[in-house]
Amino acid sequence: MRAHRRRDTRPVSRVYSRFVSAMKFALPAAALAMVALLAAWPSLNSLPTPRIAADKGQSEMLKPRYFSADERNQPFSLVALQADKSTDQPDIILLDQPEAEMTESAGTWVTIRSDKGWYNQVTGILLMRGNVRVMRDDGNEFTTEEAETDIRKGNAWGEAAVTGQGPQGEINAKGFRMTDRGKTVVFLNQSKAEVQAAETPGGKKR
Repeated sequence: MRAHRRRDTRPVSRVYSRFVSAMKFALPAAALAMVALLAAWPSLNSLPTPRIAADKGQSEMLKPRYFSADERNQPFSLVALQADKSTDQPDIILLDQPEAEMTESAGTWVTIRSDKGWYNQVTGILLMRGNVRVMRDDGNEFTTEEAETDIRKGNAWGEAAVTGQGPQGEINAKGFRMTDRGKTVVFLNQSKAEVQAAETPGGKKR
């Protein structure tokens, strides 16, 4: 009877030994996993706040400045408070408070500012929205809510309402067309109003 009992206890002893050996490895591993979870818990509870503009990328630049000239050596520039590449459109750069300036060979210039901008690096066209302000060196100045500017060719246009003033009086229109770096501006209305570049005392257009 005693021998029979010893034979029965041997398998149990082996199972128990294997269980103890396994637990020697399992318990430290579980403890390490618990420590890692506790360490990561604050970050899991404080996930980063999603960005409001979903199309913004990761490469931001503060106060970017771009200067160049066309084939006639007429300078143009584009500056902004901040630039950020679009994630879904690689050729588009998002701009905060962009300002484009285009100068004609005779020295006349036009500056266009806005709250936001989307610059297409391929076409050179800048879509501007929010408090778009167009200023010419002859004193003509007007505002609109949206406009597009081809900074390379020096043209701009818009279909939104336009208000402003200049040497010739007040400006109220339904849109505008600007060509030749602000040399000519046509305001779209029931009766079209056209603003040409001012002339110097010598009779030459500025």
